Amino acid sequence: MTPFTRLALAATLALSPFAATAQNDTAAQNETTTAEKSVDIANNTAFGDWIVNCEAITAKRTSCRLVQEQTLRKTGELVARFIALPVIDGAILLAQVPMDVYLPGGAVYRFGGNEEVEQREMIWQRYAKDVCEAAAPLDEAELAIFAKEDTMLFGFRPNADAEPVVLSVDISQFAEALKALRAADAEG
Repeated sequence: MTPFTRLALAATLALSPFAATAQNDTAAQNETTTAEKSVDIANNTAFGDWIVNCEAITAKRTSCRLVQEQTLRKTGELVARFIALPVIDGAILLAQVPMDVYLPGGAVYRFGGNEEVEQREMIWQRYAKDVCEAAAPLDEAELAIFAKEDTMLFGFRPNADAEPVVLSVDISQFAEALKALRAADAEG
């Protein structure tokens, strides 16, 4: 499976909690034991600002991801939602922002306090409900950098004339959380 295929599949799973359609009993019974997943991490477990979010995909399979939401204090309005999905050779990082975004301005991230590491581009993927979604595949080398850093800065432009919006994202326990999800997934 190519990195782009994994990215597209992961993005679809992340944004579609109701996308898994009901499967008939025969199909569920035909799943092999290697496809069964047993997650030992409780739903809503916190790793810093990241929360484990799991859902049943089939009767015998669970999909878990990490989610971090940033909202306005006064109104509770979404500023950004970050979703990380573990995959075999790394992870997929998704950033969702409200619809008012200037797509040609791009979406980027870099590590706070580490000027030596260049800014990374994210790719705008799609619009879903009231959000625009950008994604970036994270290979093992990138995850090693995440493990050393405490803060990620994510930026985008709401419109062509606007100053960039830059959000500080806690990643102090990001690597630990992904490792725990992978370990739980491997046990299944």
